[in-house]
Amino acid sequence: MNPISRRRVARRRLIAEWAARANRLFGGEAPAAGTEAVQTDADERSREPVGSEAAARRLPFELLDPPAVASAEPPGSNGQGSASVAEPAGVEPGSVGTALAAPVAEPPPAVEARAAETPPEEHLYQAARHAAEQRDPIRAAQLYRQVLEINPDHVRARNNLALVLDERGEHEEALEHLNRCRRQEPQSVELLINRSAVLGALGQYPEAERDLRTVLEREPSNPEAYFNLGLVASRRGRWREAVTHLRQAVELDGGQAAAYCYLGEALNHVDDLPGALQAYQRAVELKPTNPKALYGMGIVLDRMNRPDEAAPLYRRSRELKGK
Repeated sequence: MNPISRRRVARRRLIAEWAARANRLFGGEAPAAGTEAVQTDADERSREPVGSEAAARRLPFELLDPPAVASAEPPGSNGQGSASVAEPAGVEPGSVGTALAAPVAEPPPAVEARAAETPPEEHLYQAARHAAEQRDPIRAAQLYRQVLEINPDHVRARNNLALVLDERGEHEEALEHLNRCRRQEPQSVELLINRSAVLGALGQYPEAERDLRTVLEREPSNPEAYFNLGLVASRRGRWREAVTHLRQAVELDGGQAAAYCYLGEALNHVDDLPGALQAYQRAVELKPTNPKALYGMGIVLDRMNRPDEAAPLYRRSRELKGK
């Protein structure tokens, strides 16, 4: 075998090994022993009283231009009850668990080069994103950790792992990951917002506020920064300041039910009952199944001496929390 053919065979074997690994990941096999697992406490948070919810977090984001990898759409079935990833053409029989029935034609050089250029960790990253989209944070965290074992500088995977850990309540480790991300991407507004949320969950309000004000220096019209500033002010009992920030948040983005809900709470604390009722009503319009907004509206109606209107709102709120 000449040197060129030998290199091609080696590349095909490497691609096949990673394809087989991705196939196992998408297929839902149990993770290797010793892999850390995380669980979500979103259900527990939904039972907290109004105003106790952690600061808002962004969804997983892309800091870098994504590489040319396969689509993140859920893979198709392999006909055996599990998902599959297409095996690369030209793999030698026996190299991926099941022998091929017959030799396959040599792939075009361009296809082979493109497959070889895709970093192996990107297959795992796409699998982790898919797990997160399927509401499987345990598996997503496991896969993000595997990505970081291969490439510790993968900022997107590290950020997304931090979000999962923060949701689980593991705020200290989440903060460690976000601090490392910040060292790699010091200009990222998204990372500042994410870190401010974790700092708020840890009760480090001055540090959280500093991050958010840095965001507003760079992006003066960022509604998420105003929203999180409003939550930080609420936790510190600075209700009038919270009203200012939350009003700014809903003016910049009028489609966020949570912002209206917390605005209603802040207005209630400063005794602006008509304003609080209006804010809670808007929150319910945007999200009719929000138990906190319904409960808050009941409180305001009680304070306005309208208990008959408040009673069904309390009842509906309890029903939603019980789901």
